[in-house]
Amino acid sequence: MGTGDAVGGVEVPPGLAWHYTDGPGLVAILASHTLWATAAPFLNDRQEVALGGRMIVERILQLAADRDTELAATLADRVREATEHGQGPGAASAYILSASRSADSLAMWRLYGGAHESYAIGLDPTVDLVALSSREVELPLGRADGVYLRRHGWRPVRYAREEQVALVDSALELLGDLPSALSGLARPAARTEPPPGDPGRVEDGRAADARAGLGSSLEPFFEALHEALMLIKHEGFVDEREIRYSALLLTRPDLAGRSAEASLLSYRSSAYGIAPYLRLTGPEPQRPEAVVTARPSPLPVRAVAVSPSPNGPEASTSVRQLLLRHGYDVPVVRSAIPFRG
Repeated sequence: MGTGDAVGGVEVPPGLAWHYTDGPGLVAILASHTLWATAAPFLNDRQEVALGGRMIVERILQLAADRDTELAATLADRVREATEHGQGPGAASAYILSASRSADSLAMWRLYGGAHESYAIGLDPTVDLVALSSREVELPLGRADGVYLRRHGWRPVRYAREEQVALVDSALELLGDLPSALSGLARPAARTEPPPGDPGRVEDGRAADARAGLGSSLEPFFEALHEALMLIKHEGFVDEREIRYSALLLTRPDLAGRSAEASLLSYRSSAYGIAPYLRLTGPEPQRPEAVVTARPSPLPVRAVAVSPSPNGPEASTSVRQLLLRHGYDVPVVRSAIPFRG
C-alpha cells in the first residue's frame, strides 16, 4: 500500500466514493458528465429520512421530559410533520446520490450487475458537485427567496444505533441547554409591578434571554438536523457501506419558486413511481463556487472498477477507451473477487 488504496492489485487514490452502476449507466454518466441524486421517497429504503425524523422526535422529548414544556412538544411535532408528511425539510425535499466506501463489494456487484458486468466509479469526495439546470437561473442562498438549495457533501451513513443517537445529539447540542431553553420559552413570562402612573409591564428578562438564545441557535440546528435526517439508515443495509452526497431543495409555492424548481428537477420512471431527481455535474471552471450551472463540466472521476468478469483484460480495455473518449484519463481496475457470475 502506497499513498493510495489497492483495488485488484492496482493503486488508486485513497478515500474515493465508489458509485456503482450498470453498463448503460456508466455510458450515460460519462457522456453527459452527470450523476443523479434521487428524491429520498424513491430509494430502496422505504424508511429513508423518516427513520431519522422519528429518532430526533424521541430524543427531543427524552431530553425535555423533566420540564414538561409545551414548546418541546411543538418542536417535536414540527420535526414529525416535516419528515412524515412532506411539510418542510422532509423526505420529499431530500435528494441523495449513493456510493460505497468499498471499491470491490460482491454485494454491490450483484445488486447492480446481477449476471452482467457492472462498474464502480471512484469519485473524489473533496470536490463539490453542482446542480445542473435546464436554463440559466440564479439561486440566492436564503430561505426567504423562491428556492433554497443546500448541499451537504459526501458523508458516511450511520447504521448503528449508538452512532445515530450521537449524530442526533450533536444537532440538538446546537440549541444549548435544551430543557432550560424550552422551559424558559414555554412558561408564562413573569411580570414586575409597574411604577405608579405607568400602565406598561416588563417581561421577565430570563424569558426574553431564552427566546433570543434559542432563536439564534435555530438556523444551525436545522442545518444539522437536515444532515442527520439524510444520514440515518436501517442497520439491514450495513453491507452497502454507504457514503452519500445529499442536497436539500425547498421551494416556495409561488410562480418564481415553481419555475426555478422546474428548471432543476428531472423525472424518470422507477419501480416506486415517477421519481424526481437532481442532475449533478462537476464544478464550473470559471465559477468554482457556483451551486447551480446550466453547463455540464467533467465529474471528479479518479478511477473506475470493473466487476468480476469472464471477459478478462478485454473488459478493462473497452472501459478505458470509453473513459478516454469522454476526457477521463484515470486508472481502470478489475475486481479481485473470484466470483463465477
